[in-house]
Amino acid sequence: MKKKIFAVILIFTMTVTSFTAIAEKIDSENKENTITEENTETDNAETEEESKFSDVENDAWYFDSVNFVTERGIMSGTSDNEFSPNDSATRGMIALIMKNIENDPRKVYWSYFDVKEDAWYADAVAWCSETGIMKGYGEGLFGPDDYVTREQLVSILYNYAKYKNFGNMETNGIELLAYKDYADVSGYAGGPMQWALKNQIISGKDGNKLDPKGIASRAEIAQIIRNFMVFYNL
Repeated sequence: MKKKIFAVILIFTMTVTSFTAIAEKIDSENKENTITEENTETDNAETEEESKFSDVENDAWYFDSVNFVTERGIMSGTSDNEFSPNDSATRGMIALIMKNIENDPRKVYWSYFDVKEDAWYADAVAWCSETGIMKGYGEGLFGPDDYVTREQLVSILYNYAKYKNFGNMETNGIELLAYKDYADVSGYAGGPMQWALKNQIISGKDGNKLDPKGIASRAEIAQIIRNFMVFYNL
């Protein structure tokens, strides 16, 4: 009888010990999980994206767009630590941007009197001319140093979309008429502007204006290029 009682007590003691060990293990795991979540939150806070350029503030409206185009090699800074968001861009620069979007390594030859063969934009200008994305002014001139307007940029992107046979190319609608200066849009740019507004590739400026003939800043170019690439999932 004593042996049976002792056996029961032993079994009971082992069971309690086992439950205690399991409970301690669960409690330990919970503590580990809590610490891990806290560390993750701290890591996320520490790795919050910051500007790589001294002249692009984190709260600037073009911050995300500048990061988008520079991380993908579509645009680059004007120096190692400056983007110059308020500067303008030339036709030579836009030609290079378009070739970067396409990522076409082919060497193309095209002759313009004002584009030297060894110019940094020569190959990009040739590629844009061959594909019809950008054309010269006639009489053998391209105007690589001329600044690009907002309507010109939109027209170039529209030409690229046609070249790639993208969808959503409709130019019908009334979005353009909603802006006070819609009549300032050049005839050749009317369709592309309507297309860009309809697909939210470009937006208006203060005073409900499009400013179609205004010179596009590098910040505006980054924003429009990003809108275009996101819309077409490039």
